[in-house]
Amino acid sequence: MLRVSFIILLVILIPHSENSRSFRENSNLISDVIDQISHSSILEVDVKATTVTCEPTYGFLPCTTKVWGQLFMIVVYEYLLSLAEKYVSSGTDLFFQMFGTGIFGASLFHILGTIPQVGLVLVIGVTASTDTIEALATMGMGLLAGSTIMLLTLIWGSVIAFGSYDLSQPSDSSDIENKRPFSLTGYGVSTDVETYYTARIMIVSMIPFFILQLAKVLNSSSGIRIVVLVSLLVTLVFLFVYCTYQVFQPWIQNRRLEYLMCKYVQKNLLPSLLTGGGRPNITIIRELFQKIDKNNDNHISADELRALILGIQIKEVGLNEDDYEAKVMEEFDISGDSHITENEFIKGVSKWLNKAQQSANNQGHDKPKFFNSNSKKTTEEEIRLLAQKKESKGTDMAWLNYIKAAFLLILGTAITVLLAQPLMQTLQEFSTAVNIPSFLVSYVVIPLALNYRQTLRAITSARQKTENAISLTFSEIYNGVFMNNMMGLAIFLALVYIRDLSWDVSAEVLVVLLICTVMGLFTSFCIKFPFWTSILAYLLYPLSLLLIYVLTTVFGWS
Repeated sequence: MLRVSFIILLVILIPHSENSRSFRENSNLISDVIDQISHSSILEVDVKATTVTCEPTYGFLPCTTKVWGQLFMIVVYEYLLSLAEKYVSSGTDLFFQMFGTGIFGASLFHILGTIPQVGLVLVIGVTASTDTIEALATMGMGLLAGSTIMLLTLIWGSVIAFGSYDLSQPSDSSDIENKRPFSLTGYGVSTDVETYYTARIMIVSMIPFFILQLAKVLNSSSGIRIVVLVSLLVTLVFLFVYCTYQVFQPWIQNRRLEYLMCKYVQKNLLPSLLTGGGRPNITIIRELFQKIDKNNDNHISADELRALILGIQIKEVGLNEDDYEAKVMEEFDISGDSHITENEFIKGVSKWLNKAQQSANNQGHDKPKFFNSNSKKTTEEEIRLLAQKKESKGTDMAWLNYIKAAFLLILGTAITVLLAQPLMQTLQEFSTAVNIPSFLVSYVVIPLALNYRQTLRAITSARQKTENAISLTFSEIYNGVFMNNMMGLAIFLALVYIRDLSWDVSAEVLVVLLICTVMGLFTSFCIKFPFWTSILAYLLYPLSLLLIYVLTTVFGWS
């Protein structure tokens, strides 16, 4: 309407102009104006017709070209991805509860736990088009590297920060009066020998990353493909050897078994054996022994011990009955005659109770919180559970657990697969809009969703402030780094080799190599870590970002 009014205004004003031209000239002028306006209108229509609009992924997911909209979608996708990680982790733990230690516990448990990280990279490699595969593959390498670095810096440092205690006293000491005031060097954590053995295994995972650096020396594309292939084969061999090693030397699995035993047994059975003051109730413990000792020979045999295990509901807490029976017998049977006497039983249970009480005190509680909030079982109810037969619930519970574990794994994997493409696409669009390299966004953003639950678990465990809890937590971190490196790198290199991507070894590979090597060497020869080491670990994370920026911006790495 404004343009029409303007044309009408010209028609009215021009003929009445004081120095007007001839009517023919005025008509020509008006025609020229109309032509120009018409031409500009056509251009505007063309521009509107060619305006880039977002296309919903899968035809139904929301999309936007606005920065704030993209940021909101990233937050939503991050939340859904964290749920996927939760479901996969829960299903994996439940499967480990079924199979226990052994070949499945050594391989299946670890491999299934990497589904969220590996699944994202794998889906990218399968679904991405030729035009976008290289950019998305670089983002995939960024998320794998970011997960590893976050484990060894932010999470590792948090274990020390939240688990530190006075290093001049034993970790289980309750002598509050003689504790020194806090200092950066006097407080910290200590670990056992097996922990730095696990750290040394983690260093081995750096060999494929070191081999990849040879690609920077070679100039030919064929030479780079050979380096990628060699690194891929070495990664697969290490992964196979690692899983096989745990079958024949299952000390890594046994450490997790020990962790679950202390955590779940104390929660399900031991609280009923405490007095009102939180001390071991010898009378109740003796009554429990008499209930278990069915033949009244003043000894608990292996068969009778299974009643105790059933009363703890061992199948529900994640331990294999045979493994747990051997663990209890080993810890309680002081004489070594394959029988547990009444005194041995009282001492063993009292030892568990004292450990639980110490852990609770270190976390600032008056009493150990063994029960779930909805647990109402009394001592008599716990004792009656000991008389249940294995056949009563064993078969049904096993099938239900199998179905539940499979459902959780499938659900978590399905969410990961569905989110991979829209998440990566949104991250790429967001990084372009705010002018940030896309691999840096994936390096920081995605690992937050994948690792935040592990961070909470690590902090909760570290707050027990005991050497055993700290050692087991560090071991979980080192094992997680190894599997993340091996599984992630194997899938990524297979993607590069099979799809023949022109991938130059990215800066993230070198950053992972440097930080993992430094942290691996440091943790491989130390069993005490003062509080100041947590500060250095925290600083390594922004340092890794700075190093990636320098390598990509100054030196022109990909």
